[in-house]
Amino acid sequence: MNDWTAVLPLAGVVIGATMQYWLSRSAESRKQVQLLQSQSYVDYLRAVTKAAHANSPAAVLSANAEAADAKARLAVYGTAGVIAALARFEETGAILDNSRGVAAFVALIGAMRQKLGTAQGDDLSLVLFGQQSTEKGTARRL
Repeated sequence: MNDWTAVLPLAGVVIGATMQYWLSRSAESRKQVQLLQSQSYVDYLRAVTKAAHANSPAAVLSANAEAADAKARLAVYGTAGVIAALARFEETGAILDNSRGVAAFVALIGAMRQKLGTAQGDDLSLVLFGQQSTEKGTARRL
C-alpha cells in the first residue's frame, strides 16, 4: 500500500502535465488558423478595394496579384461558406459595377462575419457602399 501512495500522485502529475500540454498546443493551433483565416479575409477585401480605386493598368495588375494571393489563402483557410460565397462572387465576374456583383460581394462579407454574428445584408451594403443606388450598378465607392 505504501508503494501506491508514492506512485499515484506522481502518475497524476505526469498525466495532468501531458493533458495540459496537448490541450494548450491544440488551442494555440486553433488560434493560429483563425489568425491566418482572418488575415486572408482582410487581404482579399483590401485587394478588391485597391482594384476598385486603381487609376492605372499597373495598379490594377498589382491589385489582381494581391487578390490572387489572398484567394489562394482563402481556399486553404476559409470556411466552406466563405468559399461558396467567393465562388458566387467570381461567377458575377468579381466586379462591383452591377447589382448582382454587389449582392454577391455583400454575401461574401456576410459569410466572413459568420463567427462574429450575422449582420443584415442591407446594413452591410449601406456600410460598404453608402446610400447610393445599387440597382443601377453604380456601387463603386468602397
